[in-house]
Amino acid sequence: MTLFLTLAACMGAVNKKTSSPVAAFCIGLTVSANILAGGQLSGACMNPARAFGPAVVTGRWGFHWIFWAGPLCGALITVTLVRLLLGDQVTRVWLK
Repeated sequence: MTLFLTLAACMGAVNKKTSSPVAAFCIGLTVSANILAGGQLSGACMNPARAFGPAVVTGRWGFHWIFWAGPLCGALITVTLVRLLLGDQVTRVWLK
């Protein structure tokens, strides 16, 4: 879920080649789709801080590492895709 959200933010608002005036709407739709798709499974946790607060209050730390590893891996995959393949000419390292 974090992969889709960060990819929508990077490609819609940050990247010069693909930026759009409707980027905020697209990011909002991505958040809505993530909530509908992952709400029942993980509570739509796209941010590790979102899982940390309830874990502190309830004291349940079982499998808490997944809520940190998933978003971090998703963000790293986004950075890799944008930096190597999808970014504009200034950002892209490979396939210039």
